[in-house]
Amino acid sequence: MVVALLAIVGCARGRLGSTAGGGGGGTISLGELYVATNSSIVRFNNALSTTGNIVPAATITGPATTLSAPQHLLLDPTGDRLFVANAGASSILVFESASTINGNIPPTRTISGSATLLAAPHDLAIDPINNLLYVADGTQILVFQSASTINGNIPPVHNIDMGFAVGAMFLDGTNDRLFVSDPSGNAIDRLDGVSVQNGAATVAASIAGTNTGLAQPAGLAVDAAGRLIVANTATPSITIFSSAATATGNIAPVATVSGPGTQLSGPDQIVLNPASTNGELFVADNLAGAILIFDNFNAITGATPPQRTISGNSTTLVANDVNGVALDPAR
Repeated sequence: MVVALLAIVGCARGRLGSTAGGGGGGTISLGELYVATNSSIVRFNNALSTTGNIVPAATITGPATTLSAPQHLLLDPTGDRLFVANAGASSILVFESASTINGNIPPTRTISGSATLLAAPHDLAIDPINNLLYVADGTQILVFQSASTINGNIPPVHNIDMGFAVGAMFLDGTNDRLFVSDPSGNAIDRLDGVSVQNGAATVAASIAGTNTGLAQPAGLAVDAAGRLIVANTATPSITIFSSAATATGNIAPVATVSGPGTQLSGPDQIVLNPASTNGELFVADNLAGAILIFDNFNAITGATPPQRTISGNSTTLVANDVNGVALDPAR
């Protein structure tokens, strides 16, 4: 079973809080959705049901946040902790009690400084078994110890050189396996035994070639059935490959979601709802300035439209300003 930090959730629970539209208190919030824009992180309540032109429940923004061109997000739902790849300031920001903060709030912890080797971090993954933080930064994947407490100007313990600018990562922590997207080469590499890799990457397998349908892959996920899900930016689509742990070569996807009906324009980071039995995929679409939510992803294919869309003036999401997404399905 695939385990990554994004899929670590406890028993479903409610929380007294504001409504999805950011109004008064007293209602149960079912799911929290976080979206990175160019200068802020916005949070929507009732993420498992809300749709349309809704007002965020919270907006983290202002000079104290030190947010600068934030990219992909990573959520630890057990710890209510949000990690931000803060590309514009060469840093990783960590916000504790993420579901309750709002406004011009400083991060709880900041990983930055010359020793970190951070330049323009883009994506994140956490290995909860070994307590390691993986950061995709240009052609490197920097690996830091003590992910749950790291702070300050701390050097990485490993530096994995991929030889290309990394677009996205997905970590299968149980099997010590990392999937890495190569947007320029239209490929997905698989690294086995990743927690002990250092220096030039040892690639166990690579999915690449004209049959794959890969076109600047920008987002990765692996579902409960072990399928690899890829968001493609150049030809807006979602491609799905069976048996992520063994897939290799110039193989065709088992399903492709594409076409005008999908509303996909420039899909970037994707995240699965681990609490959904039918498969529910949240897509941060940068060009559309929207979050697209596809239900029943276990059987989806073709030009299937999203079941829900979060977009419009009230959301504060605009085109070319949706960089990352994270989901807490149980808070």
